[in-house]
Order: sequence, then structure tokens, then C-alpha cells
Amino acid sequence: MRLMEIINNVRPYIKTEGQKMLNNFLRETGTTDDPFKGWTAWSTLRAETVDKGLRAPGVDTDFQLVFFPDGDRFLGIAFTEHHRWFRHWLRQTAVSEYRYWNSADKPSSVSRKEWERRAEAWDRVLGMEPPSTRGFVIDLHEIGGPFPQHKADQKRKQKGAS
Repeated sequence: MRLMEIINNVRPYIKTEGQKMLNNFLRETGTTDDPFKGWTAWSTLRAETVDKGLRAPGVDTDFQLVFFPDGDRFLGIAFTEHHRWFRHWLRQTAVSEYRYWNSADKPSSVSRKEWERRAEAWDRVLGMEPPSTRGFVIDLHEIGGPFPQHKADQKRKQKGAS
């Protein structure tokens, strides 16, 4: 399976999970009857966390992958606040965890030789530069979204599910 096929298989999951987060936010803020007001508050909160460099998993629906070509494979780094989303990514065909840190001890489940291979691979693809300058970036999340659903859309989806 090619890389973009795998990515496109994951996008609907990320979009659905992001929509659930927004819908929950609208319920918790009592703005389900005025979703634009709730979405405006959501967007403002998201912008403030980005501007200040804060972490706010409750409103952070971003999921970004950076890929680095390495011979006949790609190495990648995932950026998301949601461990469950990352685990979903790892369950995809041809995707496996290949982590390495030069500032930490190797996991006991990885041999010393394998850890050294990983170090060489990551040094080769990353060098000393930021990941975004060495690889290509793909956003799995809905840019600017999620967005409030119109009541007619919600009813149509409910009918389709029953």
C-alpha cells in the first residue's frame, strides 16, 4: 500500500474524532443552540494556545506527520496531543514504531545493535536541522476545523446511521 493511501485511510478517523471534540466543547459550554458562538470561543482558545505555545488537548485537533525518505522506506514523526490517535496511526498497514532518542536509554525490548541502527537511520534523515526542513509535512486534521454541523446535516447523518 502506498503512503498516501495509508494517510487517506486515517484522515476520516481524525476528522471524526476532531468533530467529537468540538461537539463535546459545544455541549460543555452550553452553546449547542448557537454553534457559531461556541465555535468562535473554540477557535479563540485554540489560537491563544498556539500563540502562547501552550498545550490544550481538549481543543487541539491537529495531527501532523513529517516523513523522511530513507532508501526504500520512509521514517516519520507524528505530532499530536492524542495518544489514541497516534495508536490508530500505528495500527495501519506498513506502519510501525521506529523510535529513537539520543538523550535517553534504549527500551529493554530493543537490542543494542538495533538501537544503533536506529540512531544511524535517524541521524541520516534528520541531521542537525528541524524535521520540517528535512522532510515533507502532511496534515491529517481538517485545516481550520472542525466546524459546527448544521442541524439538517446532523439529522441526515442520524437517518443514515439507523
